[in-house]
Amino acid sequence: MENKRLQKIIQNLIQKAVNVEIISEVPLEFCQTEDLLSLNEYCVHQVLSDPEVVLDPRKINYKTNQELKAALVAFCLAQSLTNPLRKTRENKEWFEENISIYMQDEHTKVIGFGEIAPENVQQALFTDIIEDWKIYRDKEGFGIKTLIDEKTNLAGLDNYQRGGDPVYEFARFHRKYTEKERRREEKAREAAQDAFRAALVQSLAQEAAKQQLLKGENPLQLLEQIFNSAGSKTARRQPQEIDPQIEKNITKMLEYSNSRNDNSRSR
Repeated sequence: MENKRLQKIIQNLIQKAVNVEIISEVPLEFCQTEDLLSLNEYCVHQVLSDPEVVLDPRKINYKTNQELKAALVAFCLAQSLTNPLRKTRENKEWFEENISIYMQDEHTKVIGFGEIAPENVQQALFTDIIEDWKIYRDKEGFGIKTLIDEKTNLAGLDNYQRGGDPVYEFARFHRKYTEKERRREEKAREAAQDAFRAALVQSLAQEAAKQQLLKGENPLQLLEQIFNSAGSKTARRQPQEIDPQIEKNITKMLEYSNSRNDNSRSR
C-alpha cells in the first residue's frame, strides 16, 4: 500500500514537471514555445534515471532545469559559432551566466536570457537543432556518433574532432555541419550559373542560326564558332564570353530581325 502511494506521488511530480507553462523573457514564435515544451518533456524523462532524482524525486524539476539550460547554452553557442560577426566573448561560460531557468510556481517555468540579444536567441531556437540535441543526448544512443550518422546519412564529417565538453562538442558539430551544407549550396549555385550560361550561349546560337536562315545564308560556320568559343572558355574555367566579332555578327542579325518584325507590323 505504501509503495503504491509512493509511486502515485512520483507520477504526480513527473506530470507536474512535464505539464508546466514556459514563459520566455525574449518574445518567441508560437512554434518555438511549443518546441521548448517538447524539449522540457524530453529533459524530464532524461533525468528520471539520475542518481539524485532516484534518491529524491522532488529534485525532478531542479535536474530538468539543469538539462534544459545545457541545451539552451548549446543552441546559443552553436548559433554564435556559425556567425562570423558575433563577439568572441560569447562563449559557453558567457551563455551560462546569462541564461537562467527558475520556477515561478509549481506550474510555471521562466527562462531568462540576460544580455543575449533577443534576435540571437530567436535565431538559435529552431526545430531541427532541438531534435538534434535529443538525438545527441539520448541515453540509449551513442551520442555524437549517432548524431553525425543521422545528419550525414553515414557519410561522416571530415576533420571533425569528437570529445570534450558536451555543449562544445554539440556546438562544434553544428559549426562543421553548417560549413558542409554551405559548401554544398555554393557548389549547387555555381552549377546553376554554369547551366544558365550554357543555356544562354545555346539560345544565342539558335537565334543566330535562325537569322542566318532568314537571310538565306549557311549558319553552320557561325554556330561552330560560337560553340568552339564557349567550349574553350569552359575548359579554362573562366566566365563564358562570346568572341567580340561573333557578338557583333549576332547583334547585326538581331537588329535585322527586329527591323523585319517592325516592317511586318507596320503593314
